[in-house]
Amino acid sequence: MLRRGNVMKGKILILLSLLACLLIILVVTVGVTNDSTEPTASDHQDESETQELNGVYVTLNGVSVTEHSDTEQLVKVDLTAENTRESSISFLPVNLTLVDEEHYAYSHAERIETKGIIGGQLESGRSVSGEIAFIVPKDTALELVYSDHFRGGQLMFPLEVD
Repeated sequence: MLRRGNVMKGKILILLSLLACLLIILVVTVGVTNDSTEPTASDHQDESETQELNGVYVTLNGVSVTEHSDTEQLVKVDLTAENTRESSISFLPVNLTLVDEEHYAYSHAERIETKGIIGGQLESGRSVSGEIAFIVPKDTALELVYSDHFRGGQLMFPLEVD
């Protein structure tokens, strides 16, 4: 009987821990606001550049920059990914980072309205286009980096932003 009570207490403790984790996730998700910015000073990079890594061709179609805050800017990068491998690939936003001139890396910003969805499973011979957004400090040189975490290697695209 005593052993059965300990098992029940353990199950209740696990259930309460799971509920606490769910509550934390809910609070964090609700706490993140949907950032929408009004374009104030905008800069565009429209010259496309294509690079290849392990059978994946990534094309930088353009870049737009808008003010996000007094110290930050919103950078939207328009990309096309084409899979020329014989197998499918995962082309995900986590594989894309912006790196500033001081070598700090910035991951993509969620909850920013972008054109299209860049990412997901990409079958052989298929391509996908879309934008990915980053919030980064103002007045710094930036470089978009695509990393192939499974096969190794990186592509680097210098971005022209003011």
